[in-house]
Amino acid sequence: MDKSANKFLKFFEEQNSKMYFFISIALVLVIGCFTAFSMTTSYAVSIDDKVVGYVSSTESYHTALNTVQAEVETETGIEISSSYNKLEITPSHKLFVDTLTTDELTAIIGSKVDWLTAGALLNINNGEIQFALASVEDGQAILDELKAEAVQNQQGALIKSVSFLEDVSLEVVNVRIEQLENKDNVLAQIRAGKEAIKTHTVEEGESLWLIAHNNDLTVKELQELNPSLKSDLLQIGQELSLSKLVPLVSVVVTKEVTLEEKIAYSTEYKESAKLFKGETQTVTAGVEGKKLVTYEVKEANGTALEKEMIDEVVLSQPVTAVVNKGTATAAIASRSSGVTAGTGALNWPKTGKITSPYGTRSRGFHNGIDIAAKTGDRISAAAGGKVVLASWSGGYGNCILIDHGNGMKTRYAHLSGYNVKVGDIVTRGEQIGRAGNTGNSTGPHLHFEVIVNGKTKNPINYLN
Repeated sequence: MDKSANKFLKFFEEQNSKMYFFISIALVLVIGCFTAFSMTTSYAVSIDDKVVGYVSSTESYHTALNTVQAEVETETGIEISSSYNKLEITPSHKLFVDTLTTDELTAIIGSKVDWLTAGALLNINNGEIQFALASVEDGQAILDELKAEAVQNQQGALIKSVSFLEDVSLEVVNVRIEQLENKDNVLAQIRAGKEAIKTHTVEEGESLWLIAHNNDLTVKELQELNPSLKSDLLQIGQELSLSKLVPLVSVVVTKEVTLEEKIAYSTEYKESAKLFKGETQTVTAGVEGKKLVTYEVKEANGTALEKEMIDEVVLSQPVTAVVNKGTATAAIASRSSGVTAGTGALNWPKTGKITSPYGTRSRGFHNGIDIAAKTGDRISAAAGGKVVLASWSGGYGNCILIDHGNGMKTRYAHLSGYNVKVGDIVTRGEQIGRAGNTGNSTGPHLHFEVIVNGKTKNPINYLN
């Protein structure tokens, strides 16, 4: 080893380079010391794995962190449990790094870091909807209030249980301070509900009233949801909006209720040749019976989900009604086109001005008469008979056809709704429907036809 060193020095002496050798060694020592000093005097601070700056000491980092935590706790009055973000400090091995002051680092942490505190989550539908609360007690108070509201108007009912239709749970967790909500605000949001988007495609024979009724809406509410509707006239295939608010949480109440109910009486019919077919005459009035019925009912937000009868006590038996049923047919007279007085066989189905008579008109032959009416006006049977049609019928819109026997039928068109169905036996003057504006119609009115042996006749000749 010594021999090798001597040879190396001798080589430099021979080359007149000994001085340069010592100068090189000195430079290497200076650079090494400076580098070692620079690489051990800074620390990288990262938030969520992203470096935000460097500090000269770990004490500076901890001072900035503690300062921000204290400021947040003072401002919110809430004790911090930890940071929501991932905070790290690691030694840096870079040369000539600019370091942050403690105040600069404090400002960065204050602007970029969120904080956690001990709290609770109210989960609805397995976390589909969540509310962050200060404590489980706050969450339980909300649930108890919802249950109390559900049973407060259940006078006379025996409450068996109260629960929630959705999956509802409370979870003790650390929550972000900025997500914390007041329990009263959470309760208000749950009560307000959320909008459920739903549409309906108009089908043959439907009216605004029927669509509204089938979707738990009023006609006014349906019109407000569809401001483009200018009248009661609907088109098959037309889409209507049925959007409305639905609750975030449905409270299910299982209860026992006892109700007094009527027992329907039966009717005994006796044939009578003194009455026309379809006409009836009450001989003995029927009397409904009474009974007490106890049900077990399960309902959510006031809407029944299940209903089961568990007991029944009869208070009074019903009395059978006795009714004479007509067998005679109307005598239909043949009249010329110039006759203006009828046979008296038919009653007017709707009183009012005739806006379009029977016969030829600019748009073709008119097979009936149009009687002025408002939407919803009562329409009555012109005579007793059997309902053979009560549905949509092309240009007639909502239409009813009654067979009176002896080859006579009457048609009532452009209705807004029905009070009868196919197969019903109706009497003279009985309400069968409501005037409307359906089908090929320019405005609300009743189109009335008289058909004898398959051919239309001038209704004026048959009305009394």
